[in-house]
Amino acid sequence: MRELRQHSEVSNIELFYDLIFAYAISRITTVLHLVHHDTIPALYLVEFAVMVFMFWTVWTYQTVLVNRFFQENIQHGVFMLFDMFIVIVLSQSLTPNFASTQIAFPGATSLLLFSIAVQYLLRSRHLTDPRQLKVAYGLARILIITSVIGAITIIPWAPYSVREVVYILSMIYANIAPIFMKDRLTAFPAMFEHLTERYSLFTLLLFGEAIIAVTEVVDVHHFDWLSIPFFLIIVALFWVYFTIYQQGIDRHKRTAGIALINIHYFVFVGLDLVAAIVTLYLKHELIGWQFALLMTIGLWFFLGGSAMMLSTYGSRRANEHWRLLFGNATCSAMVAGAVIWFCRDWQEIVMVLIALFLLGIAWWWNREVSRLSTNNAD
Repeated sequence: MRELRQHSEVSNIELFYDLIFAYAISRITTVLHLVHHDTIPALYLVEFAVMVFMFWTVWTYQTVLVNRFFQENIQHGVFMLFDMFIVIVLSQSLTPNFASTQIAFPGATSLLLFSIAVQYLLRSRHLTDPRQLKVAYGLARILIITSVIGAITIIPWAPYSVREVVYILSMIYANIAPIFMKDRLTAFPAMFEHLTERYSLFTLLLFGEAIIAVTEVVDVHHFDWLSIPFFLIIVALFWVYFTIYQQGIDRHKRTAGIALINIHYFVFVGLDLVAAIVTLYLKHELIGWQFALLMTIGLWFFLGGSAMMLSTYGSRRANEHWRLLFGNATCSAMVAGAVIWFCRDWQEIVMVLIALFLLGIAWWWNREVSRLSTNNAD
């Protein structure tokens, strides 16, 4: 079998590419900032989840391409730069009125997916191993079908709502179809160490965007001390995630990586949701039942997704503790939501309690993983 990727380190151009996507996903959160009477309309919440899903799908296929078929040459660099510019155009086309992007959004994503499909086909010309060829042709076929359907939805052959449903279904197909290729993907496994590093680095970029969200509510002339627990909440989530990544996951597994990929959609949405709604809370724009509900969902997505990642890919000893982490994730999300809802007259105390509770979970989990690592070394 010809090794297309000789090292597990993420290349500089991959990091450069990820910066653009992290910015684009942060732009999507502007949809959540349209609050009416202390409530975010349900339509905007759906649009937020759908748009993150679309960006995550495109980014994932590009990540899988460079993970399995990376070749550092001029051709690869040109395609990456072309795709990056399309992502910039796409991110600037985002508006709260999803219907107004009915040409730009499906058009740009279809172009990106078709570009990645072409890259798969070009890589296949240099492959001789049938296992590699099956993976390259299979993923290229999925991308071509998805991009063609997406491009067709631009044509006004039906009402916009119908074409939007078709477009979304095509993207769902792009995510479901690889599951039926699991045997082929496992026969030619992902370079799991690189895959985990790529996803962790992208998560780190999203944490950077979350810290930027903290800065939006810090005013040195009218300092709001509640920005401190907001910052500590982000710190706690960062602590939990990277303790799992650095000490809990077995990064040398032979796997297709499908679970890791899909789990991270919920991790990304959870982190962005928590950062966005806490920002709105500190701006006194979102106070009430919806803040409690969305905070619960965001924390459960992030912490629950992290626990499931540990369950699926954890080292033997760390894997035994994923249920405790998942249970703590569920409890923390429910407690946070309940406290926010029932203690609305003590919002300041609530924010501090959530921050301290999450820091406690992070400290406990870091201690458990460190203890397991020490036992393994002995």
